[in-house]
Amino acid sequence: MSAQMIFPLAAVVGFSAAFFAAASPASAAGACLTMPLVFETETAQGCPDDASLERLMDAPLPIGSRSSSEGTFAGVEMTAADGATKQKVRTCRQYTESIQKGFYAATQRDMNFEGFMRVACGSVLALAASSEPGSSRIDDEGVGFQTLSLLPVDVLPALSPDTEDALATLKSGQFSVGNMVATGDVLTRGGSPEQLELAYAGAASTYGEVARGDFNGDGEMDILVYARHEAVNGSLRWYELFALSYPDQSLTYERFFPDGLETLAPKT
Repeated sequence: MSAQMIFPLAAVVGFSAAFFAAASPASAAGACLTMPLVFETETAQGCPDDASLERLMDAPLPIGSRSSSEGTFAGVEMTAADGATKQKVRTCRQYTESIQKGFYAATQRDMNFEGFMRVACGSVLALAASSEPGSSRIDDEGVGFQTLSLLPVDVLPALSPDTEDALATLKSGQFSVGNMVATGDVLTRGGSPEQLELAYAGAASTYGEVARGDFNGDGEMDILVYARHEAVNGSLRWYELFALSYPDQSLTYERFFPDGLETLAPKT
């Protein structure tokens, strides 16, 4: 059976316009997607209810090699701690169960595919754990994830301990990405209305807004964001999903991991 390779940038959630396209969130309880999530069998958009999110846990994702005859995607190959046992995962439920059992992506190819799966499944889990915000400083001030003057420096990647220490120092002083753009330490790389592209300390990053809602239970509107980072001169690439809050009196957003993602943490 022949197969067509699906490259990561067109594989899932947000890193291609084929998978994330602008959409206005509707009024409903919980969080609302601002970019649709595309699965093999359906596209999630708007404000999914609990039943829809539960169904998405079992919907196959368009990740991995694609069969030219059957049109289905192979998914991600995960490897057990013994290094010998392997299994293919195609849905978020299969993926979370494999992570809980200690499986991991062993090859660079599968690491790339897993990064997209982690973002997609993390988005579904975060939406399921979210609640409807009672107020929104973000909406009141008309700002978003692309407002560089509010973007905290800890959304930037750190490829070395020195860079990590430097970002921690800037974070403690409530410096923003906008401050670093003004000094030339961070470069903007174009992007689009749906994405933000930045270059910093040998890394290139792409960010996009996934959803808005209350992702930590404090009653305030937060922004769910995905990020893809890669070394400019190397093969290292990794993905993140995090949320941004905008507390009263804060000069910048605060980055945090939304409720629901604990199921993607391997059991020790």
